[in-house]
Amino acid sequence: MLQLSYLWDLISYLPIKQMIIIGIIVFISNVVYNLKFHPLSKYPGPKIAAVSNLWWAYHSISGRYPWVIEEILKRYAPNELVFLTPQAAKDIYLAQENHIESFVQVGYDALDTGDNGIAGEPNPIRHREVAKRLAPAFSNKNLMAKEETIQRHMNRFVEKMEQLQGQDIELRRWSDWLALDLSVEMTYGQDWGQVRDAKDSVFLNSTLKINLFLTLSQISRKFNFAVRVILTPLAFLAIPLSVWFTIPTLLKVNSKNLQGRIDRRGNTEHLDYFEQLVPFDQPIPGKKELYHIQNVAGQLLLASWQPLANQFYTIILFLLREPDVYAALVSEVRAVFSDDSDITMRTLAAGNLRYLQACVSEGLRIHAETVDGLPRISPGATVDGHYVPQGVICQISYFSATRSPRFFHEPLRFHPERWLSPEDPRYDPAFENDDLKASKPFSQGVRGCPGGSIATAIIRLFIAKVVWRFDLETTQNDISFDKDFKFMTFWERPDFFVRVIPVKH
Repeated sequence: MLQLSYLWDLISYLPIKQMIIIGIIVFISNVVYNLKFHPLSKYPGPKIAAVSNLWWAYHSISGRYPWVIEEILKRYAPNELVFLTPQAAKDIYLAQENHIESFVQVGYDALDTGDNGIAGEPNPIRHREVAKRLAPAFSNKNLMAKEETIQRHMNRFVEKMEQLQGQDIELRRWSDWLALDLSVEMTYGQDWGQVRDAKDSVFLNSTLKINLFLTLSQISRKFNFAVRVILTPLAFLAIPLSVWFTIPTLLKVNSKNLQGRIDRRGNTEHLDYFEQLVPFDQPIPGKKELYHIQNVAGQLLLASWQPLANQFYTIILFLLREPDVYAALVSEVRAVFSDDSDITMRTLAAGNLRYLQACVSEGLRIHAETVDGLPRISPGATVDGHYVPQGVICQISYFSATRSPRFFHEPLRFHPERWLSPEDPRYDPAFENDDLKASKPFSQGVRGCPGGSIATAIIRLFIAKVVWRFDLETTQNDISFDKDFKFMTFWERPDFFVRVIPVKH
């Protein structure tokens, strides 16, 4: 501290001109070191990215970061630092020592709420404690206990679609309503009724408008203190004025929901995620712990809402682009079920709807959810044959891997056949060399999404119910995943209009 204080006093006496010259010398020295002498200087990549985080920040704000990384990997190398291969993913995310992850969370890529919750918790031991408490919530038994509630939301959606038959329905909005209603129900045991009312909740309306703010907030935490001082106020300028007026309402609603859920402990329709955090037979935690629990619950809500909404939307989008695939799926589902009430999670999991499961797997592949790289700090280890020094941040680009011809035949096309076994009559040998392990929609390891099987079951249920009950049409065939979608903190999808025609069985 004395040395730093002395250095600061010395610098304060320097004329401005000399300080500028020193700053330039320090900057140039840093550039030369990073490009020529840094342990990572041997790896290929954009030179500007090697000397400054501005390259990363610019592309993150643009919403095109996943596609930029994909192009970088094509141009420079298949598996360098931002890795591409399934082996690299295993080396980074499955590495453990004494049941503790070896490559730890960086901490800057989560929402900055003052508490790390579970998704943004950099401390491996603390993360393991929270994950252990939540584990029973993601069991198959717990999922089956939620089915009646999930079916209620699905049936409400189907009823709304029947009322709107013959009209053009904007699927992006409806998928958000249904997915968020389901997510809130599974997290807090509450019904927000967005599908019922055909109306955004205050939460949904506000959250979709602060995508840029959340991204800027994450970006600022990767820079040093001086840069953060500049970026943080700029981030708040990205919040629309209309959202500022709703913030007091949001805080009030959140606090009310939290207290209401605590009051209903042990008296809920089904076990939700919150019940695992504050069991009814345990004393109510103190204020600090409750705030932590609130953050964990909020992260679980967001983590289930977005993947569900994206897949409800994207699978239908791609099905309608591939008439043969759509026809095959409709034929399978309608041949198996004679009544809507027969379409349950249990019957769908029985294994006799292989093409339906293949469509869901293909949707999760082609619209990857884990696109931010899941950066981890290397302990000093070998990743896919390359030694990564201690302290270096490395990651896998699942997005690029799932779109790479290195692992998938015609990777940008929606081909459920790639997921079928050779014994299936619809199997296509053109996909026999596909490396299906390159697609990890819920990542893997101790920080892999524990709700992956629940999400898959719900997506499967949604697609089965929709294609059994309705014929789907669209005249909107010009939507491009590569041109019209963006990703910052959340995915931004274009409006997509479909027409549903009820089928008489």
